[in-house]
Amino acid sequence: MENTPFLYHTLVQVLSQPEKWSDLRHLKTLAWMMVGLIQARRVSLTAWVPYLLGRARYAQSTVRRFRRWLDHEKIAVASLYGPLMQPALAAWGAHVRYVALDTSMLWNASCGIRIVVLSRGRAVPLVWTGLEHGSAQVSYDVYKALGDRAAALLPPHGRVVFLADRGCADTDLMAPLRQLGWHLRLRITSSFWLSRRGRCRGKGGGISLARGQACCWHPVWLDGQALWSRASRCGTSSRRAFS
Repeated sequence: MENTPFLYHTLVQVLSQPEKWSDLRHLKTLAWMMVGLIQARRVSLTAWVPYLLGRARYAQSTVRRFRRWLDHEKIAVASLYGPLMQPALAAWGAHVRYVALDTSMLWNASCGIRIVVLSRGRAVPLVWTGLEHGSAQVSYDVYKALGDRAAALLPPHGRVVFLADRGCADTDLMAPLRQLGWHLRLRITSSFWLSRRGRCRGKGGGISLARGQACCWHPVWLDGQALWSRASRCGTSSRRAFS
């Protein structure tokens, strides 16, 4: 509790940078929620209450305050979060940025889609969305707008490596990644058809690799579509290539 006021005032200064807050009370409530999360180390509204300094006499009042913030329709999280992320990403300089596409199922009825930046063993969200969907495997058309937003937040210079699980292996996704000049690491299922120069076309499951062995082929065709070659590995730096 001794460091709570200092932490709170520091967070207020940082969160004030976007200058897009329509009501400063929203900013202060968010700062207190972050104080509670950092101090309690738990995602629980009631666990955050002891770390808030204010005039509320009952814990229920503070929890209702937090819930109102989370349910507030006029708080545009993306427009506030993006300007905070961009300076941090730009400060990485020439370091490789690993970006991952992740999908998670909630109660077998909803699917959460996130594009994150990997840093120090953590997945830092860039953009996210949720939809009613019965599977963690979603088509490119569903999340291409999310890719646009993520590309706009990343600095135009520097090497980016895009990672995704086999549920997102889609040739429609690979084309805009190439236009952005990004490298990619996508898992594919054994049923994908691969074609290599000078070799017969076959499924991925028919390729035998020893434990720990890796093979790189240039050029290669996946499901009949041309992908990376040494001549076309790098593309333009367009930041809207996901559309």
